[in-house]
Amino acid sequence: MQMQSEKINDVLFINGLNLAWIEFGRDVGVDPNDPNKEYHPDISKFEEAMNFANKHGANVVRWWYHTNGSTNPVFDKNQMVGQNPDFFHKDVKTILDLAQSKNLRIQICLWSFDMLKKQWGVNVEANKKILIQEKYTKAYIDNALIPLVTFIGNHPALFAWEIFNEPEGMTNKYAKHWPDFKDRVEMSDIQRFINKTAGAIRRAQTNVKITNGALGFLTNVNDPKNGYYNAYSDVNLINQGNDDMGYLDFYNIHYYKWARSKGSPFHSVYNPKLIDKPAIIGEYYPDDLSFDYKSGDMDHKLPFFSASNLGTALIKNQWAGSIVWSWTDRNSDEEKERMAAIMTRVSKNLLHIDGVSSNKKDNAIKIYPNPAKDKVHVKGLMLGDKIGIYDFSGNIVKKVIAQHDIEIIWIENLQIGYYSVVIEGRKQLKMYKK
Repeated sequence: MQMQSEKINDVLFINGLNLAWIEFGRDVGVDPNDPNKEYHPDISKFEEAMNFANKHGANVVRWWYHTNGSTNPVFDKNQMVGQNPDFFHKDVKTILDLAQSKNLRIQICLWSFDMLKKQWGVNVEANKKILIQEKYTKAYIDNALIPLVTFIGNHPALFAWEIFNEPEGMTNKYAKHWPDFKDRVEMSDIQRFINKTAGAIRRAQTNVKITNGALGFLTNVNDPKNGYYNAYSDVNLINQGNDDMGYLDFYNIHYYKWARSKGSPFHSVYNPKLIDKPAIIGEYYPDDLSFDYKSGDMDHKLPFFSASNLGTALIKNQWAGSIVWSWTDRNSDEEKERMAAIMTRVSKNLLHIDGVSSNKKDNAIKIYPNPAKDKVHVKGLMLGDKIGIYDFSGNIVKKVIAQHDIEIIWIENLQIGYYSVVIEGRKQLKMYKK
């Protein structure tokens, strides 16, 4: 077993909430039947959601932008994407500015599989052309995507650009049974589009992160014995679109109970031999998780997870983050309490490496290397400081009393995982044992 140690955008672990919209497909846009009617984000409702996320310790909110293309982007009479109205860019920046004021970052998901469904305002024919025809893809990139990316730039509240939400839903291969689709595309079309758009974003803003929301392990894990393959690896994306810069920085993998235990990140430890980049679990329900017995199925022997423990289970299994679904879809008081419990427990179990103290002397305390294998140095101590190392469950596994300003603590006998280093009365830091 190997621990995933790479941080994303300097965040130790993504503790997130799916917004995912306030008005589905209409947070930012123009009415397709009335070009004089504009849609702008309801900032008071965005603020309500962000206050909830911030209150319960979240650091990332996932929000959908184009969604189904009903009001955004705009198309000309030839079904070609035209120039964005200026307010599209300003409205997105307003959302990011709000997030910054709440100490949150936004993962902006551009498209969902809904772009090929029979829904209000959706021009399926025009949307499909964006996906499958080069000149239409280029018009979208040149006129809608890159002007927005350039305007937003390296905004401090931008966490990542996400190309798709579950694009596998648009294919017969993975979702033929999904209802209400007007048309379909192939996985190769999706891969090509991701490659082209990711490459364009990276050229426009080299420091921003790019990801994609996968249906599950099924399409984002290199595991042939279980029938899984990684459609979004660098090789598979570049083979379809031929853009060497069109790759993802990290993955977002979704989980729903149809994937059962073998596709469950709550029952599987992150394995870099099967997944070649950090992977956030980008959607899952805030529900208790258990499996019913089925003949020939060993799921009934697997552990039960209460909803409040799902996020911390992902920490323990070395995934890169947890983004629970969703503020607007699972919006009863009971469901929101469960979302709050998930985020709160994650927040309490994960302390940033820089610690939580505002004392200048305490902030001078550092631990290195981090991750560590055999030993860790604690620097900036005072004589007599009591140092405790605590495991994931809160049990103390090491005690040291400082004799020098730098202490070496041997950790070779500790199991792989996350640990808290606590200097009694002064500071707490997060440590990896690999």
